[in-house]
Amino acid sequence: MPSLLIGDLAERTSVAAPTIRYYESIGLLKRPSRSNGGYRRYSESAVDELRFIRKAQSLGFTLTDVAEILQLMRSGRAPCERVLTLAQQHLASIDARIRQLNAFREHLAAELAKWNGRTDTMRGGECQIIATASIEPDVSPPDDVMGSKREPRPRGALNGGRRKR
Repeated sequence: MPSLLIGDLAERTSVAAPTIRYYESIGLLKRPSRSNGGYRRYSESAVDELRFIRKAQSLGFTLTDVAEILQLMRSGRAPCERVLTLAQQHLASIDARIRQLNAFREHLAAELAKWNGRTDTMRGGECQIIATASIEPDVSPPDDVMGSKREPRPRGALNGGRRKR
């Protein structure tokens, strides 16, 4: 049975080798067999699974979601009902986020209009533009608007990593 080294798998799927190793470490991708020299040897099914994972991620599914879907598939159960439920939940979440972003945008635009180019409003070492801004209790920026509070990615898990075998 022909097998692929990790670099070959990475090239065929456009998934970086560190990401492939990460997926293995969290159980998303099955651990491959090893050659006598210790190299990972992947089957064609790994190509299909990685492409599936990438497609699922492009549709907004988290790695946790993908792991659940793959577990259903590997156990011989049809995952489509769960996929629909998850997709509906994600869509509702996106709609809520859009509403939150629109509300925040309106609030920020109103504050910016009040500031009207004022740059010399320093008093007591404090910027009075911010100090005098109104606070809307129900309006706040989502976590990643001004500064990222997202989960960190594993080191080297971005596409474009070096090709390793």
